[in-house]
Amino acid sequence: MSTTSAADLLVTVAEPTRLRILNCLAAAPLFVSDLQAVLELPQPTVSRHLQVLRRADLVRDTPIAQFVLYRLRHNGGKHGRMLAAILDAVVHDDGEMRAERHRAADRSRTHTRSRVQEPPAASQVARPKRPS
Repeated sequence: MSTTSAADLLVTVAEPTRLRILNCLAAAPLFVSDLQAVLELPQPTVSRHLQVLRRADLVRDTPIAQFVLYRLRHNGGKHGRMLAAILDAVVHDDGEMRAERHRAADRSRTHTRSRVQEPPAASQVARPKRPS
């Protein structure tokens, strides 16, 4: 975010869908499918906005198996403080944004664990023996 000006940050965050995505990610790391469900948006729309947010260095992504987990990039600098202030104001002043943030937290609690579980180790998988 250090190469992005404050004005560029504000323009990026001002787009309503991106602001909603950031608001959800302020609650918890989420997968694209989680954001789709919470925001009731199609996958291409969510992915396109996540790409813009990633390029602006506002979110980071972590591949997990065939999924990608998105989370806010926490930055203690000027841009991080600006984003935190915007998201705090949004959730404080807007009931729908507050509700979306709660749905995002609930969705993360109920769905993330099932996607992030480690597959059983090869030695733990019981294989049937062939008859001799």
